[in-house]
Amino acid sequence: MRLPPALRSKATGPWTCAVYVRPFVPNDIPAIATLVRDALRENYPMSIYLDIHRWWRDGFLVADFEGHPIGFVAAIVPGDGQARVLMLAVATGYRSRGIGTALMHAFMQGCESRGLRRIELEVRVSNQEAIHFYQRFGFAITHTLPRFYTDGEDGYKMIRIT
Repeated sequence: MRLPPALRSKATGPWTCAVYVRPFVPNDIPAIATLVRDALRENYPMSIYLDIHRWWRDGFLVADFEGHPIGFVAAIVPGDGQARVLMLAVATGYRSRGIGTALMHAFMQGCESRGLRRIELEVRVSNQEAIHFYQRFGFAITHTLPRFYTDGEDGYKMIRIT
């Protein structure tokens, strides 16, 4: 599916074709579940991805390389004027190539067009790479969430207000 220029974002790298950010489709679920297991160290029931999609279709974007999801961002709108990123991940072999940045730019553009001024998310305290990534987008750590993750690791709440 080709998106209009305002909704299309592309990351380039050492591959010959572009990575496109596109809307999630249910056929993406197996690849997304694998990304969540590998990159986020979580294992959710498959139905959660359809639920997230139903809650806010425009907030579930996929980075597509040659027809295969290699990254994604999934978010919801929990209240007026705000969004909450539930998950963002890029496959290990594709990190540090601008794919996460393309996903975040496309997501933030969608938030802006909807008038969402506050974005929040949680991140593992051990994931310094992700913390720095989010800080580049204006997110700040507001507090620690004890034993937030299923394996008992603490998380940080991070918020961005525009």
